[in-house]
Amino acid sequence: MAAIISGKLVKLGASQNGMSGTVLLAERLLKGINKELFKNTNIIFNRPDLYEQYFASGINIFNFQDLPNDRMYKNFFKSELVYKFSHFVFNSDYQKEEFCNKFDFNGRNISVIKNSINPIEIKQKKYDGKVNLIYHTTPHRGLELLAHCFPKILAENDKVHLKVFSSLKIYGWDERDKVFEPLYKKLKDMKNVEYNSNVSNDEIRSELVNSHIFAYPNIWPESSCLAAIEAMSAKNLLVLPNLAALKETGSKSKFLYEFTDNHSDHINTFQKQLTHAIQYVQKQSEDYKLHLDELKIYSDKNYNLSEYLKKWERVLSNK
Repeated sequence: MAAIISGKLVKLGASQNGMSGTVLLAERLLKGINKELFKNTNIIFNRPDLYEQYFASGINIFNFQDLPNDRMYKNFFKSELVYKFSHFVFNSDYQKEEFCNKFDFNGRNISVIKNSINPIEIKQKKYDGKVNLIYHTTPHRGLELLAHCFPKILAENDKVHLKVFSSLKIYGWDERDKVFEPLYKKLKDMKNVEYNSNVSNDEIRSELVNSHIFAYPNIWPESSCLAAIEAMSAKNLLVLPNLAALKETGSKSKFLYEFTDNHSDHINTFQKQLTHAIQYVQKQSEDYKLHLDELKIYSDKNYNLSEYLKKWERVLSNK
């Protein structure tokens, strides 16, 4: 859990030792904006109850990083706590729509500031005959489905390789991560698969430059997806469902598919789309190269950190 309290990053709760995407965003905010704008201001990203002790010391802004069905909001909008916030910031258009459909924001200051990244430097995607897949988010978002279908993919094409960077340890949840150890072992034992636990964001960005496809059979509704945004910026194809905010984030992908909560059907659909994406890489057509450019332009324009910081500056200047 993370918050910016009068210009300082404060992490409380079970994930205080983690380095989640939310923490990265908070650090980017602190580094990129004039420190004077943070004076007497608190930006809460989740679990407002943990930071209530700081609310009386300044102006409070809530930057939602979850969806409204999260249990933390069950009583939040009925409590006095909600009135301690002067501004509510959403991280995607999808998230804003979901919250506004469920809770009353009439008369409240709201903004959409989309989660953003520093664009990844890359000109032309290299290809030497090997198609590199990457999965670089937490395991509960669909890693098991990928592990299920990859051997079938490999049986059809042994030029495909998969790198996995996934662990709940990124949230500081070492104990919860143990339930996924059989899945990690399964991946480690697979041919053409390299499993890694969580690594730094800089390392992920370097890996994305050398990968071709972000393989993401997601089953966990997200409000935004930094992993997909960075994958696009590094000219990776996206193979993912239109679940929750992925419909917005992955809107430019040729391999965005209809989500189903039936795992068997989901695996089959994902495998077909992934097979098509692999073949698309192997053909190295002009259409493929133009699509990579389209994905990068979309990512770098719509999720650019400089614009993210400018929007936050406006919110903080008019608090």
